[in-house]
Amino acid sequence: MPNPLKLPMIPRALRNLVSKPATRRYPFEIRPRFAGARGTIEFDVETCNYCMLCARRCPAAAITVSREERTWAIEQLTCIACGVCVDVCSKHSLSMSVNSRAVHLRSEVGPQGQRPGHEEWHKPAPAATDIPAVAGVPAPAASQGA
Repeated sequence: MPNPLKLPMIPRALRNLVSKPATRRYPFEIRPRFAGARGTIEFDVETCNYCMLCARRCPAAAITVSREERTWAIEQLTCIACGVCVDVCSKHSLSMSVNSRAVHLRSEVGPQGQRPGHEEWHKPAPAATDIPAVAGVPAPAASQGA
């Protein structure tokens, strides 16, 4: 039987017991971003016209747009941060953020239990009184309840 003190892994194991870890403790020690790093997609709900071009051009199918419901959603964990959606957006509603974290803490998950990384925006439809009247066409009347 070989001598256990002569095995090559024993000195390495003892060295690892007293040395610092080789990795960072991520949520507590965040590595600074390097130049040219891509971040996450940020969305401006006020300028979007829901043309759905970003959802059609997304290679990872991470973006979901509903024109009827006026919603826009992105799965940040599916997104590959290629920036194609930012390039094709004619209204400049999308931008690439460099200030982002890779994961969300449990305390940041919404009260409805939405998955971390899923972000959704809703834009309310304009009220009937907000639609300007066109010359010769009457403005739509507000619906009256029964």
